[in-house]
Amino acid sequence: VVVDSPRIIGERINPTGKKRFQQALRENDLDYVLAQGIAQMDAGADILDVNVGVPGLDEAALMKKCVRGLASTTDLPLQIDSNDPSVIETGLREFCGKAIINSVNGEEAKLETVLPMAKKYGAAVVGLTIDEKGIPESADGRFEIAKRILDAAEEYGIPKSDVFIDCLCMTVSANQNAASETLKAVRMVKEAFGVHCLLGVSNISFGLPSRELVNRSFLALALENGVDLPIINPNVPAMTETVAAFRLLRGYDKGCDEFIARFAQAKAPRTEIREDAPDIFSAVSRGMASEASAAADKLLDSKQELEIISEMLIPALDLVGERFEKGEIFLPQLIRSADAAGAAFEVIKKHMAAKGSQTVSKGKIIIATVRGDIHDIGKNIVKTVLSNYGYRVIDLGRDVPPETIVEAAVSEDAKLVGLSALMTTTLPAMSETITALHKSGHDCRIMVGGAVLTPEYAAEIGADYYSKDAKEAVDIAKKVLG
Repeated sequence: VVVDSPRIIGERINPTGKKRFQQALRENDLDYVLAQGIAQMDAGADILDVNVGVPGLDEAALMKKCVRGLASTTDLPLQIDSNDPSVIETGLREFCGKAIINSVNGEEAKLETVLPMAKKYGAAVVGLTIDEKGIPESADGRFEIAKRILDAAEEYGIPKSDVFIDCLCMTVSANQNAASETLKAVRMVKEAFGVHCLLGVSNISFGLPSRELVNRSFLALALENGVDLPIINPNVPAMTETVAAFRLLRGYDKGCDEFIARFAQAKAPRTEIREDAPDIFSAVSRGMASEASAAADKLLDSKQELEIISEMLIPALDLVGERFEKGEIFLPQLIRSADAAGAAFEVIKKHMAAKGSQTVSKGKIIIATVRGDIHDIGKNIVKTVLSNYGYRVIDLGRDVPPETIVEAAVSEDAKLVGLSALMTTTLPAMSETITALHKSGHDCRIMVGGAVLTPEYAAEIGADYYSKDAKEAVDIAKKVLG
């Protein structure tokens, strides 16, 4: 967690006061939670706070599932938020990166429980300026608790750069001095200890009308007084825009590059949490299976099966493959996207089957993902489409060695062999397989496909055909087998 300038912590993954969120947790609807995370990431959040506490539910199990899902669909650090230390540890154990614990406070028992956990997992920790006596009304009282937390953290070997002090924001509707005391405490902590300060901004306006106006005004004050990590709703443009303007005016945004990029041209549409008409491309690329299947079902009312596959599913998978190759996403995200595409394709497959299929085979096709490549969702789509066009497709699976493919082609007397590869590192295995097929003397044609292939490379390694999608695979099969 690098805090080299003000960073936004998204507050929306929290069921408190949110009936729809509570319902999603009760129904085990992970995609709803992931959609909240994705929307906040797209809106500008740098860190996601994760709180899944609902009375009567297994909070630890929910935390494990949500942390795993968010880690595989976003690339943001997570702030594990719970009053239960066992739930916090569950989240820390599940998260692969450096997490933030939310939170510890000035109570001795809390310090002795949470700080060793932060040290064990290398996590940063939020220090709330509250203790057994409650929240001090004065800035001096909060300062003393902050000092106590920092001293205890030092005893456990936790650097002060990993302790984020929260001077606690109370609503001004109950006490108009609340904002001033909080900001005074922030200044005192910042000047004395030089640590990062965190603050839940939205609390300031509770019970007031025009809350957004109060929130964004207080956010500007908080940033100017030393808050580095405001906890806000990033889906409210006025809030993220205030942070962007502050970064510009305070010189964090070198050359004004970020501000110009954000405001000099029309904004791209932000990710919306769409329950009525989910976007299948977004659902697959984000790895959201239930939304992908719902989108496929809706699209079938107006589009043909192959149109959905060729124009939406395959491009989404290609994008995911490219991002994986560039190191922008990692294997868990790749797998979730494949699962989402698979869920969408199951809906399409059932729709195709309901129309009836050929009873007489038009010919045999061997299909396989080459050795070293474990990705088979694209191959599976091609297989099902070819099958629905009346071809007998013999699927050898993924990570298949050249000799196995040659043996199957010869023994089945298949006149068409389809080879798939998603990663550039497995292209040599594809070339080796084609060479082995040629050397075998078996009379067959070879088509290749996958996100990393081009028609030129396909010709270079000796393939007869390059197929960019399932539709082209059908056209090739018709040409070779009739």
